[in-house]
Amino acid sequence: MKKIYMIVAVVVALLVGTLIFFKFKDHSLDKTIEKVKAYDRYELTCQMEMAQNDELKNYEVKVDYLKKEKDEYYKVELYDKSLNQAQIIIRNQEGVFVLTPTMNQIFKFQSDWPTNSPKPYIYRSLISLLEKNKVEKIKDGYKVQAKVKYPNDQRIVSQEMTFDKALNPKRVVCLDKDETEIITTKISTFDPHIKLKLSQFNQNQVLKKAKKETRVSYDSSILYPVAMLGSDLDSETVSVIDGKKNHVLKFKGEKSYTVVESYGRKDDVQVNVIQDEVIDMVDGFAYYSNNKLTMINSGLICSIYSQDLTKDEMVSVMTSMQSCATK
Repeated sequence: MKKIYMIVAVVVALLVGTLIFFKFKDHSLDKTIEKVKAYDRYELTCQMEMAQNDELKNYEVKVDYLKKEKDEYYKVELYDKSLNQAQIIIRNQEGVFVLTPTMNQIFKFQSDWPTNSPKPYIYRSLISLLEKNKVEKIKDGYKVQAKVKYPNDQRIVSQEMTFDKALNPKRVVCLDKDETEIITTKISTFDPHIKLKLSQFNQNQVLKKAKKETRVSYDSSILYPVAMLGSDLDSETVSVIDGKKNHVLKFKGEKSYTVVESYGRKDDVQVNVIQDEVIDMVDGFAYYSNNKLTMINSGLICSIYSQDLTKDEMVSVMTSMQSCATK
């Protein structure tokens, strides 16, 4: 009988110990979540691969975030390694700005970016998904699988995220319904103690500095769509209007459309205020109005005009644009 009591006591002790362990573990994670949600600054760098039309787009991404009282400031630098082109997106008190250093231009938008849709490199988005979904404890930290919806990439249906024990992000993978990787983001560094100044989020100062970056070059290469939606290239022409060179590609077939690519560096900084509907994508912005879609793409201003294509089809064509060297 004494042996039975001892066995029962051991079992009870194990059960109580297990319950205490899990209660402590959950409480510990909750405390860590509250701690990271209070971060008022960070710098994140990562390597991002995006699958597009059987090709991989490769980006170096750097994100700076600063919170001052109720105002949140973001700066996202997207460097396209294959095209040697950079695009910078800034959010400050004045609005959202897209900077194209090679063209010496600034585009100003009214948008809730970057919190209006998921982003694999925005920490707030990752932590929000972690809070709302089941967290799996792994050897070196935590793993989270979440259902997501990327507004302008219908392929993506879920997102897998890996964090270390301090909830520093390590890897983010966006998957389609067959669990094929569409976007893979490997975080290189995450520093929530970095010293940042408000001047680092000033669009004019950032553009001035970016133009001095030696690795960002001006390249007048023409881009061609891979997703042509049943049409063929019918003609190519070049025109110069007010000193700006325009390359015009006309496609004809099941659905006809025209692509106009403009490039040419301005001597003075040009600010363009955009009032059209904003199309927010992982690697940039587009804007749409009256059967015309425009995107700042790899240092070019690319526009699609069509009476036949829907807005989503225009986005599909635009996001498939590549230089002939990468086709």
